Order: sequence, then C-alpha cells, then structure tokens
Amino acid sequence: MTQQYQVRFVQIPRWLALVVGALSIAFAIALFLLSVTVFLLVLPVIVVAGALYYFFGRLPRALRKARREADAQIIEGEYRVVRSERIEQDR
Repeated sequence: MTQQYQVRFVQIPRWLALVVGALSIAFAIALFLLSVTVFLLVLPVIVVAGALYYFFGRLPRALRKARREADAQIIEGEYRVVRSERIEQDR
C-alpha cells in the first residue's frame, strides 16, 4: 500500500515577502549593533580590571612562598609496577 502525497504551493503577495525581508534585515542590523555596543562597553572594564590585577593583584614574593609552604602536603605510599601479562593471569 503506497501513500499518496499531495504537494500544495502557497503563493504569498510580493509586498508581504518584501516586508518580511525588510524586517529580517532590520532585525539582523539591530542585533549586530547591540552586540557591538555591549562589546565596546564591556571591553574597557575588562582592560581596567586586568591592569589592576596585573599591578596590584599579585601577592608579595615572601607571602607567596609562606603560603606555598603552609599548603604543602606530603603523601607517602608504596608503588609497584604491574605488567599487563600479570593482569591477564589474575582474571
């Protein structure tokens, strides 16, 4: 049993196609302008924050060394090498 498909063409007026096209182009331009504006407003904030961190955000060398020594943890353990043949035998 085969299904029969019916193709129906819809014709829209030329003026409606032009209006939809113009609105689409206007929306794309508005979206582009919005993204450029946000970028231009946020970029200086990022640059200033990066400069402040670069000049003032670092810890003095003695304080960094003391913090590193305080956070140091030594983990001891015993290690052995396991060959792949041994793994296969254990299964």
